Amino acid sequence: MVTKSRRMLSVPGIHHNVAVRSIVIIILLLAVLFLISDQCYAEQEEPSATLQKDDAAGIDAGRIESRLKEIRELLLVVEAAENEQSASQLGTTLTELKERNALLKNLSAVYMRLLTSLNKQVSSMKEEESLGQASETERESLISESPPFSVSVYDRYLDRLNEATQNKESESAMSFFYKKHVDDTLAEVDRATKQLRLLKEDLTSYGTKPVPSSIKWKYEFANVERELHQATLDLARIDHENTLTEQRLAELKINIARKQVQWIKDRLTFDEKDQKKRLESVDDRQKVMEERIASLRKEKISVDDKWVEAQRAFEEAQNAGELVKGQAEAYLKAREAWRDTYQRVLDQSELQLQIMIREKQLWEHRYSLLGNEIEVGGLDSWKEETNSFIARAERGLEVMRNYQTNLQSQVASLKSRLSNEKLDPVVREHTENRLQALQKATERDLEFVSTVLGIRELAQRLIDEINERQKAIPVAEKLRGLGDRIGSFWDFELWVIDDRAVTVRKVALALVIFIIGMVLARVATRFIRKRIASSNRLDQTAASAIEKILYYFTLLILLLFALRTVNIPLTVFTVFGGAIAIGLGFGAQNLLNNFISGFILMIERPVKIGDLIEVDTNYGIIEEIGTRCTRIRTAGNIHILVPNSSFLEKNIVNWTLADQNIHTHIAVGVVYGSDTRKVKQLMLKAADEHGKVLKDPEPFVLFNDFGDNALIFDLYCWISINRLMDRRIIESDLRFIINELFRDAGIVIAFPQRDIHIDTAKPLDLRIVKDQEGEI
Repeated sequence: MVTKSRRMLSVPGIHHNVAVRSIVIIILLLAVLFLISDQCYAEQEEPSATLQKDDAAGIDAGRIESRLKEIRELLLVVEAAENEQSASQLGTTLTELKERNALLKNLSAVYMRLLTSLNKQVSSMKEEESLGQASETERESLISESPPFSVSVYDRYLDRLNEATQNKESESAMSFFYKKHVDDTLAEVDRATKQLRLLKEDLTSYGTKPVPSSIKWKYEFANVERELHQATLDLARIDHENTLTEQRLAELKINIARKQVQWIKDRLTFDEKDQKKRLESVDDRQKVMEERIASLRKEKISVDDKWVEAQRAFEEAQNAGELVKGQAEAYLKAREAWRDTYQRVLDQSELQLQIMIREKQLWEHRYSLLGNEIEVGGLDSWKEETNSFIARAERGLEVMRNYQTNLQSQVASLKSRLSNEKLDPVVREHTENRLQALQKATERDLEFVSTVLGIRELAQRLIDEINERQKAIPVAEKLRGLGDRIGSFWDFELWVIDDRAVTVRKVALALVIFIIGMVLARVATRFIRKRIASSNRLDQTAASAIEKILYYFTLLILLLFALRTVNIPLTVFTVFGGAIAIGLGFGAQNLLNNFISGFILMIERPVKIGDLIEVDTNYGIIEEIGTRCTRIRTAGNIHILVPNSSFLEKNIVNWTLADQNIHTHIAVGVVYGSDTRKVKQLMLKAADEHGKVLKDPEPFVLFNDFGDNALIFDLYCWISINRLMDRRIIESDLRFIINELFRDAGIVIAFPQRDIHIDTAKPLDLRIVKDQEGEI
């Protein structure tokens, strides 16, 4: 049927009749579709030209070429029949017909890419085999030059190594991408296969009955769609395998390049001619860049003038019509773009000139390393400077990436406007001019980025060579270098005041002087305190006060002496004076309060060491009055630290402020009817018999009260104590004596008692009752 239709197309005169030609094309298209449908019925499990396997190993390039030829022939027919009449005959719409034709075109493109990937796979395998053999050969046979080698030769092979390394990283990223693409496409193939299976069931359900054209169309459309997904899956698998092959190729190239680089490095020598040639090349590029900068500056003047002119024209056009205003605005934006581009290119050119100066210095450092013209200490300085330069280059590249992203966005926006909008010819011309300015800026940015990347690579190579050199340094030379680094650390400037540098060495020396002086001051002031205390001229509190005053005064003298010794001016403290004053005022006010209170206590002496005091219901003896707090020991041998300010702000009871004598009393209650005069005599006798009761003032007894249960007597006396427990012991002894005297005299010490009186209207009824066991 197809052959007959093709003969009809070749009959002379048919092309003169449009109606007949359309009918023939429709018949031919239907025949092709029926032919495809019949083939699909017979080959449901293999609707595509590729093999449906989990990998791409069985893909047949010959079958793909054959299928690609069929699709191209089919496209010649279906593109000619892309009209409403053909769509109606096929039982579909024109839109779906165009979609199917687009699928066929896409399928043709995928098969072409698949053939290309297969050819690349074959060539990559051959290259891998060749490189595998080359990697097993001797290193010297891989290098065309003869030793000794110069730095230029060494860098050329380093470039090869870097290129192979970057290729491996790139292919690794692409491999991950294609692996994900395979997974995604596999899901699409499964979905399309299920859809095709459902449509086949619809076809088979008709049996021997005629199948409607719409059903056949849907099946043929789903078949093409499924074939496209399968071909895309095979392409993704082949691309994934190719990236893995490219990774292996890159690894082989890296191994070969490493062998070459190592071979050259071991035979690298200093070549004065090579150095001179390299530095002259940098000088020549500097001269060209200087001329370029001078030219850019002249051109920029003209560009600025045009921008001013455009700005003036835009201001004048504000009162004109919208068309004129739009033209003026487009012209102003174009001139602004050119002005910004020239300014940016000029800035980049000046920066490139500085980079070239740095490049020359880096080359000089590399040749100096090769010629052993640098000391160990200089390597660290070079390394630090170069690392700092690399860090700045990285930051600059990051800024350039962000700027490029913004620039590309503007370029895309302008291209979209030029292609989609019906612009006024003048506006279009200015917009195209503005686009040219942005494209020129993009071009110059790429040139600048290339320069920065090159100088960064050169700096990194210098770092690597410095590291290699440092590893080979003998131990003795490393120790000398360590001494130099320590010396440079000591001379590190912390700050500069009055044109005087304050270095680490000066600060450390001042600290040593101050610490040693502080220890000696502590020993000396303690010795002075002991001598004063042993002389009995001053008490212990005064001696302690003198010790602390002398100690802090000595510390002040030591501080001034240390600063003067290391030549640190006192004006250094003026810089921090305000901050220190604020810090002391807010953060250390309690500390200063206690510090000052300590000196007041030492001078006024409201309390002294050894005094028995009462603070917040706590009784204790003062053992030490410090600069911040006072230490008190209680009767339970517990030490309490009381802030010095508490002695000046709170009520403090000092039991021994003037002397060790305190007043105490003993209360005794005797029964009613006792001889009161006898009670008084016995209580005074008890006080007289106790040896620690003072005779002056004399003890006395007061008949205090008629109590509820006793006659109350109080013995008042004065005692001398050295500790708080002494008072309680004396009071206890007096009670023992009084109790013995009263017992001997027959005087009874009263105790609480109560008399109960029962008032009833009749006598109480009292009974004695026995329980069941007979007990009362």
